[in-house]
Amino acid sequence: MADDDNAAAPFLSYWQAGYEGADHVTHAGLALDMNRTTGHLDRVAEDYALLHQFGIRTVRESIGWRLAERDGRFDFSSLRQRASIARDLGLQICWTFCHYGWPDDVDLFSPQFAPRFARFCRAAAEYLAPFSGAAPIYSPINEISFTSWGLSVHMFRCLNMDHEHPGHHGKRQLVRATIAGCDAIWQVHPQARILQCDPLIHVIAPPDNPAWDNSAHVWREAQFEAWDMLCGRIEPELGGAERYLDLIGLNYYHSNQWESGSNLRLWWHLGDARRLPLHVLQKEVFERYQRPLLLAETSHVGSGRGVWIREMAEQAALAMQHGTDLRGICIYPVIDRPDWEDPNFWHHSGLWDVGLGAPDGLQRNLSAPYAMGLRQAQSLTAHLCSLYAPSGRGGAGMRTIIVFSHLRWNFVYQRPQQLLSRLAQFYHVVFVEEPLFDEGPARLELSTPAPNVTVCLPRTPVQAAGFHDDQLAALQPLLLQITPALDPIVWFYTPMALPLLPGLHAGLVVYDCMDELSAFKNAPKQVLQRETALLARADLVFAGGPSLYEAKRTRHTNAHCFSSSVDVVHFEQALDRNNHHPAQQDIGRPRLGYYGVIDERFDASLIAALADAHSHWQIVVVGPVLKIDPASLPQRQNIHYLGQQPYQSLPHFLAGWDVCLLPFARNDATRFISPTKVLEYMAAQLPIVSTSIADVAAPYGHIVRIADEAADFVRACEEALAMTPPQRAAMVADMALVLAATSWDRTARQMHALLEATDPAQPLLIEPADSLAPNDTAALDTPANVNPLRSQAAMLPVQCAIIGAGPTGLSAAYHLGADTLLLEKNATVGGWCRSVRDQGFTFDYAGHIMFSNDAYVLNLYRVLLGANIHWQNREAWVYSKQVYTRYPFQGALFGLPPAVIKECIVGAMQARYGHAAPAANQASACVTPVEDCCADGTAGIANGAAGGGIGSIAPLKRDAANFEEFIYQVWGAGIAKHFAIPYNKKLWTVPLSDMETSWLGGRVPLPDLEEIIDGALQPVARPMGPNARFAYPLQGGFQSLMNGFLPHIKGQLEVNADVVQLLPDQHVLALADGRRFRYQHLISTMPLPELIRLIGEQAPLDVRLAARGLRHVSVRCVNLGIGREDVTEKHWVYYPEQTIFHRIFVQGNASPDCNPPGGFGLTCEISYSPTKPLPLTGQALIDRCVADCIEVGMLRPDDVVLTANQVDMPYAYVLYDHARASNVALVKAWLARHDITLAGRYSEWEYYNSDHAFIAGKKAAQAVMAQVAGVSRNAVAE
Repeated sequence: MADDDNAAAPFLSYWQAGYEGADHVTHAGLALDMNRTTGHLDRVAEDYALLHQFGIRTVRESIGWRLAERDGRFDFSSLRQRASIARDLGLQICWTFCHYGWPDDVDLFSPQFAPRFARFCRAAAEYLAPFSGAAPIYSPINEISFTSWGLSVHMFRCLNMDHEHPGHHGKRQLVRATIAGCDAIWQVHPQARILQCDPLIHVIAPPDNPAWDNSAHVWREAQFEAWDMLCGRIEPELGGAERYLDLIGLNYYHSNQWESGSNLRLWWHLGDARRLPLHVLQKEVFERYQRPLLLAETSHVGSGRGVWIREMAEQAALAMQHGTDLRGICIYPVIDRPDWEDPNFWHHSGLWDVGLGAPDGLQRNLSAPYAMGLRQAQSLTAHLCSLYAPSGRGGAGMRTIIVFSHLRWNFVYQRPQQLLSRLAQFYHVVFVEEPLFDEGPARLELSTPAPNVTVCLPRTPVQAAGFHDDQLAALQPLLLQITPALDPIVWFYTPMALPLLPGLHAGLVVYDCMDELSAFKNAPKQVLQRETALLARADLVFAGGPSLYEAKRTRHTNAHCFSSSVDVVHFEQALDRNNHHPAQQDIGRPRLGYYGVIDERFDASLIAALADAHSHWQIVVVGPVLKIDPASLPQRQNIHYLGQQPYQSLPHFLAGWDVCLLPFARNDATRFISPTKVLEYMAAQLPIVSTSIADVAAPYGHIVRIADEAADFVRACEEALAMTPPQRAAMVADMALVLAATSWDRTARQMHALLEATDPAQPLLIEPADSLAPNDTAALDTPANVNPLRSQAAMLPVQCAIIGAGPTGLSAAYHLGADTLLLEKNATVGGWCRSVRDQGFTFDYAGHIMFSNDAYVLNLYRVLLGANIHWQNREAWVYSKQVYTRYPFQGALFGLPPAVIKECIVGAMQARYGHAAPAANQASACVTPVEDCCADGTAGIANGAAGGGIGSIAPLKRDAANFEEFIYQVWGAGIAKHFAIPYNKKLWTVPLSDMETSWLGGRVPLPDLEEIIDGALQPVARPMGPNARFAYPLQGGFQSLMNGFLPHIKGQLEVNADVVQLLPDQHVLALADGRRFRYQHLISTMPLPELIRLIGEQAPLDVRLAARGLRHVSVRCVNLGIGREDVTEKHWVYYPEQTIFHRIFVQGNASPDCNPPGGFGLTCEISYSPTKPLPLTGQALIDRCVADCIEVGMLRPDDVVLTANQVDMPYAYVLYDHARASNVALVKAWLARHDITLAGRYSEWEYYNSDHAFIAGKKAAQAVMAQVAGVSRNAVAE
């Protein structure tokens, strides 16, 4: 199944399928119902199921107004089956309401036309409502411009068809009706998207008749009239407005470009140079309206369908590369259909032809060339269309190949273009041609002839030809303009450019040796010396054929043979012998043809011998003449030199030939050649006659007739022409075996694998003039450490990938389906909620408990743990002033020195009242509780144990500028001095003035002085705070809660799966072991800065810098297994004073199972960061923790430490500094446009407890499921 993971809202898939739904009455009176004629209505389930293999999930269907409304009554029964089957299969239908037909009693030119159509639209929308998502996509009237043109030529039989001005008035009426229809649809579906489709055309004047220029201009401008009317730019009295031009559909076929006046087509299949590339036409529309575009209809007829759809993909990528917002391509029709005027003539325009003679009737037959071309097209769009999507950053995330070539891109289309246009799916290709002389300042002329390919033509004031040494001084500054900062791959076709290599800081050097250039006529004298130097410097050598390979393989240890190949999809057009080229249509038969360069390698004497031996034979020679005098070529009445022709037209020459020729001379220039055309001739299934070129005779001598002498060459051609049908059948079978074993796609993939697997030279970095940051940016773009040697047959597709199997990732996977991949870099799941076993002790990664006020989470605990759970009351304490007081500090001051108590109470009173009493109505019961800011219960610091009634609630007198000011403002100087300031500085490791206060909530609790005083006069017996009662697994530590998810996860779990690279534009992630997965949606639970680091340059610079600006606190846990039972009855103890740790989690009291007999576990938690590094490491840190535990009375000097270990959490607490909110918002906004859902504490860069993490995972899964179902991403976001 093809992957279509670069879909853009509001469509479910980039590649779409349309079913011909015309329902009009033709001029001859034939009433059309195309969906019934093609059998689609009877084969809906089959037709939809066929799409699965191509990953198509969006289809275009027609309702048919004429068919659905009779005598004012509606019958939508034909919609139900399509709508319900599509819903069951997860397909999205974009419905067209009027497809050229309207009820027989409706007069298009009547004032009642628009309200009548609006009534129909409302009824149809209401009928479809149960099957539609929140934002369905509807096209009210298909092709307003084409329909109005059809009215002007009486294409439709309808009421008032003889109207005086049917075209102009018809267009206005259709616009009115569309506007009314949109309003009616929005009454039912306010969020519905509207797709307005019309043909995209290009019209020019004939070259010899400029008088037709104005007519051509009028035709071109007419295509915009309907869209201009809809958005209110012209004829505003129609009611147009911008909202009516939502999505623009462009319908484009091979015949959409023509000459005005003559009406002659600018034939696509012949490569008419006057045609405008589709991406240029698309950009014109996009720049005019600034609305998202869809290529809403496109296909070809007969042969050429495969190469047409591939070109549509190339043009789509080019359009997006040039900034056009193109959301998809719809194959139309996907099932073949008959002609409107002649129901017996089927166009052969579908991906599936219709087998009319099949026993079951209307059988679907997949067109193999079309299917092959489509898969190639989908590969291209998957790699490039998301890369250049407007929401992404064009050009990011790919390495660059800089190519030096002696051949120009627009010369004969051959090996360099075939390979590099395909490698451009994986690399930016910069193709540097030999310079041309120009008297002005040296400059580069840039062009983009293919997606992701930039051709650079240097123009210099230097007369020397080629990459001559005299050119170096002019070329080197020019190349700096195109050299990327990071090490490019430098690729040579000519060794003469080697002196330009040092300035490029190449990471990899490739020599693709396609010819023995030193043997060519007029070759530079230095070429052999330069080639020797290039072979010594190159990391990788490709040879263009067996002869070249044998010559080079002993000169390089990493040389590989890649013979020239063939584009079968392109040349299969020659198999339709009805194809022809007008340049040879008046030339008689038999035709013996050759195409290619005509130079010193061409044996003209053989052509003369053929012409002289048989005067009725017609010799057709196609190609440019180079390096030889054209006058030296033989001139005969039956020899036809047709010059260089476009690559597009070559199959159409072949279709009219009887024998294909390879009349190469036997000289030094042909000793190593490997002609591309031999396989192209084979794709045309034509007899071939060649001279004894080694790379033809050796591999293909059983298929190709070989002859060197003139008489033998003539005799071989005679035999070829005289072949019997059985001989031809045997030849075709042999050719098929050869072609099945090779393709340019396969060659490019193999080369790509070698490029990725070859160890490059040490990569060098060119520092840009405007450095990324005052320090450096190495940390932003650390390359992925991917094992290139692990083989992988193909990219592994998955609907949703989840990075991280901590509580959030596990929860997300728990709620998602089977097509989910959960990746965990560690050997066990759980993230920071894992547990470790050591000498019979169980220690968690920091202290974790289970508490929640959410019914869903409480039930989830029961599902995951069953009976393996117990609840207990929390015992949390503070140790300061050498005494224990209950937590929270401000609610339990009893036992502290009297002077401390006094300071705390007075400070609280001053903070509350200052010098004036508060207003009586200041209190408010509308509270946003302050969340636990560090997973250690410090919500109580701010909340005053919100659940225990220790604080009355009121707004702050003014907003605190930072966390330190907040502490003094809320609790006063005494509590700040003795607990809140020292503890929080110890925990957060930064000056508290560096932290903002948004995480504390918009309203905060103020001290309840009565309860503070009460807590100072007597012991506080009961635990306080929202987590006063908590649960914990009886056995297995917190790990058992994490493991509880595993039986419930339907998708695939991979542990030891370290994600080391993420390419959001391609929707690809890579693991350290070399595996790569292509996802449709991604849920990331990994730390946000790490996620952006893995993305690297695909993330814009401002996003990378924002991620780098996110600050966090790390925690080192020192776990101590003590050889004494019941060390303490407490669960947590907070230490605001001089201990190295800020908190001890008493692991041994979480559950009896955490301790071995006679033992007891403690976890000392130590915060650290760049502003407060760990003072000790290793055993010294353990010893310091033991000493501090003895100092504060947690341990006795005679206690035995049975075991000790350390657990490090590099990302523990999110630091809420003043830049956090803006940095997070910037990063989140960019990621949201790339199908990446952030979930959990570290990915959302928010504070979450484990219960919040479970909910975050659930919400992330729901978001992805909504996106998959086409709900959440269909909102108007432009």
